[in-house]
Amino acid sequence: INILRKRFAKGEITKRQFEDMKKELGE
Repeated sequence: INILRKRFAKGEITKRQFEDMKKELGE
């Protein structure tokens, strides 16, 4: 999940993608 946060912070993924990925990971 930390990698996800870094990518989100850099703007590589949108907030929606971030939320969807978190759900898939069960976080």
